[in-house]
Amino acid sequence: MKWGMKIHWRFFLSFLFPGAAFLWIAGFFLLPGVNGWKNVLLTFLLAAVFLLIFVGVSRSILRPLEKIEEGVRHLSEGHFNWKIRLRDTKTELGALSGRLNQMAESIQDKLQRLSNSLAESQALLGGMEEGVLILDLQGRVKKMNDSMLAIIPQSFPADLGKHYLEVFRDPELNSLIQTTLASEQGLKRTLSFLSQPNKIYQVQSSLIQDPERKTGGVVMVFHDVSEMKRLERIRQEFVANVSHELRTPLTAIKGYAEALLEENLKSSPHAAEFLKVIDRHAARMEKIVADLLLLSQLESPTRFLRKELIDIAELLQGALDSVRPLGEAKKQVLEIKCPPKIPPFPGDNQKIHQMLVNLLQNAINYTPEGGKIALEAGKTKAGIQFEVADTGIGIPAEDLLRIFERFYRVDKGRSRELGGTGLGLSIVKHIAEAHGGRVSVDSQPGNGSRFTVSLPL
Repeated sequence: MKWGMKIHWRFFLSFLFPGAAFLWIAGFFLLPGVNGWKNVLLTFLLAAVFLLIFVGVSRSILRPLEKIEEGVRHLSEGHFNWKIRLRDTKTELGALSGRLNQMAESIQDKLQRLSNSLAESQALLGGMEEGVLILDLQGRVKKMNDSMLAIIPQSFPADLGKHYLEVFRDPELNSLIQTTLASEQGLKRTLSFLSQPNKIYQVQSSLIQDPERKTGGVVMVFHDVSEMKRLERIRQEFVANVSHELRTPLTAIKGYAEALLEENLKSSPHAAEFLKVIDRHAARMEKIVADLLLLSQLESPTRFLRKELIDIAELLQGALDSVRPLGEAKKQVLEIKCPPKIPPFPGDNQKIHQMLVNLLQNAINYTPEGGKIALEAGKTKAGIQFEVADTGIGIPAEDLLRIFERFYRVDKGRSRELGGTGLGLSIVKHIAEAHGGRVSVDSQPGNGSRFTVSLPL
């Protein structure tokens, strides 16, 4: 409005005096008899006439200009929904106001699309499990999503705008950023940060290019491959362990079979002994294959559990009777602790029996002669709980997290002497999980172990 008022008064002053003077001179010559006070009166009369003319002109020209100026001011302030409304839209000023309104609508539409695109990008970055880091060509941090902040604990949202060397303290990451910026090409690298030594990330760096095909920055995506690497390591260890476990009995069987072929089977004094060795190693191979098949069934998405109501007391007694000869051979005390009138439990009787037998065999193998082993069961709020406690040698703390892995042994030499396959506790874990439960262990070296299996209803 200030700008419009300036135009208004400048227009008035620029035309008032010259116009009045012109009319006064014209009247002086056209009306020679008019002089003195009449001349003054004529001057005021001419000024009034000019003022009326000015008001009419201002209404038709200056008022639309003021409205256009007001609309431009609102546009400059970001109010793109403001409309310039003129009564006469057929004049040049009306056409100008229409173009300004169209420009405002176009800008508002583009801003809305940019806002929606920005919101979608923010939601996409925020919902990604992968960490995303965006830098400009000078190495300044422009964007980090929440996952990236979790990957690099020492980074904060306030670090935006800082150089990457000020934000990150990891040499491998800084080297990757520096190489990408210097070479101006995308790179892929596997990193393990100093702040998270147990995590492995696959990092892909790519260049950001604008529509003119100019490089505008670098985006880096951090994908956590720790679990994949762990599974790959387990797979490799599994293949190696299976090969080793099967090679040992196969070597024995092959050697004794060749010895029998070289001797007269009927007259050889060692024939019976050789056959017993062959039978023992063949049984061991059969046990390994059977356990592997059971694990494969339990891990299969199409696994089938034959669920029925299980009498808990009978289940415990049957499992203990299966291993009683082993315990008696070592003069161990085996006992059952089961509350009276415990209700039946729905589950696969055969597999839960196998689970308890495996736990009991493990306890017997690692408990010295004369030790004590207790098999317990109890009702919980969520379902049923089984416990196998022993007074054995215990398990070191560093091995507790891995004892349920296939073929993992705390004492490999001792385990092979006892004839175990290294799959018993892994089978226990999978049977518990197949029933929706879990297994845990509490143990200290020299103080025995307590395995607990919790199965929900």
